[in-house]
Amino acid sequence: MEPSVKQMHAFFNPRSVAVVGASRKINKAGQIIFKNFAENKRRGVFKGEIYPVNPHEDSVLGFKCYPSVTKIRGELELVVIVVPAKHVVNVMEDAALKKVKAAVIITSGFSEIGNHELENQIKAMAKKAGIRVLGPNCLGVYDSRTGVDMLFLPETRVLTTGDEVVATPRPMPGNIAIATQSGAFGVAALDYLTGLQIGVSKFVSFGNKCDVDEAEMLHYLLYDKETKVILLYIEDIKSGREFLEVAEKVTKKKPVVALKCGRSKAGARAAAS
Repeated sequence: MEPSVKQMHAFFNPRSVAVVGASRKINKAGQIIFKNFAENKRRGVFKGEIYPVNPHEDSVLGFKCYPSVTKIRGELELVVIVVPAKHVVNVMEDAALKKVKAAVIITSGFSEIGNHELENQIKAMAKKAGIRVLGPNCLGVYDSRTGVDMLFLPETRVLTTGDEVVATPRPMPGNIAIATQSGAFGVAALDYLTGLQIGVSKFVSFGNKCDVDEAEMLHYLLYDKETKVILLYIEDIKSGREFLEVAEKVTKKKPVVALKCGRSKAGARAAAS
């Protein structure tokens, strides 16, 4: 397996992960994402170490909270960043010092609103440090077998009556991988497949694609033993020639169902958001 493919493992099966922006405030994205990891670890599904990072908290869900990723002892493979856009550069600087392998930037407020300078700064920092990045402005990663779950959509919610009901059920393990630039489409696809009791191997949301794009992810999924079919939702393609070369290679082994949006004026406006 190629080195570039091996490095992508950190997104789907990290030995250690820090959620920067983890919080005790219910329904905050950082709280939901860290809770996903914590519950999957307690169930014995997620095998890695988990660390909440927030300078304003002492602990989150019973786990010691750290003011910075640099204060975490030992190796750290993955950081999930859920802080305001203005703080992401500082987090990436700390991640570089910690020699993190990969980062998922959930935070929005970058090129999708015209803030190209900040996004380019983060891209340059990541490239210099050798950190692979998903996002920004994305829903992150879900792996049905390893317990990686960055979907900031709570599985259950509490009604005003105090009753707890299922809100966003997670799909069962299966062989379909979903790779999407649109978080809304991704959630709809997950919900639809779950309703039909069709399993999913992996879900990945690219967001603004400042680093990892659809071509690289297709290449990674080619080698993923759990994935037999790939569902791809595309709004734009960074490198058409590279994408076609990879797609030709992948489709010889696995079927790829690709949906290209943004071909109409209304679709283009939605894709730009």
